[in-house]
Amino acid sequence: MEHLNAVRAALRGSAPVVAIPVPGHAPVCIRAKLLKGALKGVTIDSVELLENGRVKITGTAQGGVHTSCSLVPIERWKALQDIREWSIREHEKRVKIINQGVLSAQMRRELLKKRIEGEADAVLTEARQDEALILAAARSHANPVMEPVSAERRQHIIEEYKAFQSQRGNRKRGAVIRWKLAKLRKEKAGMVKVQHVYEEVPSTLYRRRHKTLKSKVTVLRRKKDAVKYAALIYQIGKLEKQYESLSLREWVSYSWQCEDGERKGYWRDSWITKHPKKQAYTVPWSYHREGEGAETSGEYLKRMAERLRNARADIRALTPPADEETAQEQIAA
Repeated sequence: MEHLNAVRAALRGSAPVVAIPVPGHAPVCIRAKLLKGALKGVTIDSVELLENGRVKITGTAQGGVHTSCSLVPIERWKALQDIREWSIREHEKRVKIINQGVLSAQMRRELLKKRIEGEADAVLTEARQDEALILAAARSHANPVMEPVSAERRQHIIEEYKAFQSQRGNRKRGAVIRWKLAKLRKEKAGMVKVQHVYEEVPSTLYRRRHKTLKSKVTVLRRKKDAVKYAALIYQIGKLEKQYESLSLREWVSYSWQCEDGERKGYWRDSWITKHPKKQAYTVPWSYHREGEGAETSGEYLKRMAERLRNARADIRALTPPADEETAQEQIAA
């Protein structure tokens, strides 16, 4: 009965070792984790110490099933070591709780909030430092001095811009015509469908009978749309001619002559569609880095730009909004 009470009490405790007292001998020590796992869901009926030093426990599991297990004890010095380590840990926990005092739920929430805010402040400070370093490095390599180009090249650039501006009306009219054409062609495509005409090929000694595609025929989906379809074809053709009339071509000859003496060249569209990107000045700029290995300047700039974007995103996310009262005072001042 004494052994039974000791085992039942050990199941409710938190010590890592269960000691079963034995009159006239040292107690039998068993690991509590092993004991609790073996007796989970079992009602203990008896505890018996065998002659070989093992502990035999019999009980009843769910459904009235009789069960038993035999546990091997651990050495006494190992049990004392485990209990000593466990007691030190428990003592440190209790001292920590006593030093903190009795904290209410609100006080615990405030402590957690302060810890989270402290981590956010550290991230915000690091992001601001990273942004400042990146901007300082970029400013140290920038050269705002602009050098004007030669007079001949400057005149050529000005002529390109004038030619582009002179074609502004044609570009607008052409954009409107392209928009109308796209709309009419989409409507035309919805009114027709493609029919495949197949031809049957008889079977031979080396090939089975099969069908081959003979032709493709475009037909109307509905026969009553024939007049509307003809009107669409007429409108599309008329708009295409208007668009072609805007695109005036001119012949540009090469500066050199061929072997046969014939002057060759190419047709150039006088309707300029691309905006010139040349500038009448140049900005001398160079970027020197040290210790970056095989990384190119372009890769380095992309990586620094990504770091700057991430740092500014962290600053925007962690910077608290301005106080409304402070903002009103600044506006009034």
